[in-house]
Amino acid sequence: MIFQKLNNMKKSTAAIIAALLIAASVGDVYQTHKAEIEAMQNDGVDKLMASVDMEQYRAPEKEKINEIFESTEAKIRESKDQAEIDAMIEEAVAETTGFKTDAVYSMEEDGIAKLEKAIDPELYREAEKKKVQKILNSTEDKIRESEDQAEIDALIKKATKKVAEFKTDAEYTAEEEAARAAAAAAAKKKSKKKSKKRSSSQGCVGTGSDVFN
Repeated sequence: MIFQKLNNMKKSTAAIIAALLIAASVGDVYQTHKAEIEAMQNDGVDKLMASVDMEQYRAPEKEKINEIFESTEAKIRESKDQAEIDAMIEEAVAETTGFKTDAVYSMEEDGIAKLEKAIDPELYREAEKKKVQKILNSTEDKIRESEDQAEIDALIKKATKKVAEFKTDAEYTAEEEAARAAAAAAAKKKSKKKSKKRSSSQGCVGTGSDVFN
């Protein structure tokens, strides 16, 4: 009887030990799997952060990119699938490509400064000024949409050539002064002609006594 009880106790102890070993084994597997998932997530976050050089962007763009990255990181931390994490990173990077870098902004700003230096609406009279300003505004908008230096240079050249077709206020003034000078010269010449003709007529006409004498 005692022997049977001892034997049952041994079996119970063995069962408990076996159960504990199984539980420990399952726990080890779980911990290992958890560590692998965390490593995968960390690698994903590192890959995300390395995908964009934040120093290339200005403050407003940095803020927007950070918002995208924070949102994407939160999703990565919830994911347990590598393909899903890779897709999240790809989507986030695609979103950031729509933001202009500091270099692109600088190129556009330099282009607009060059355009404004080449074209001054204040040099024109009201009618021409409106047309020149319209060309200027339109070209500036196109420059802001461009990210290519050659294209920006071509836009400036085209605008400058188009504006050159309009006369400036100085050119109009010069033409008007030339026209006034020509009109004055013509009037003076005409006046001299009339004066000479009068003098000639007076020299030919004498008194009655002069004729009989």
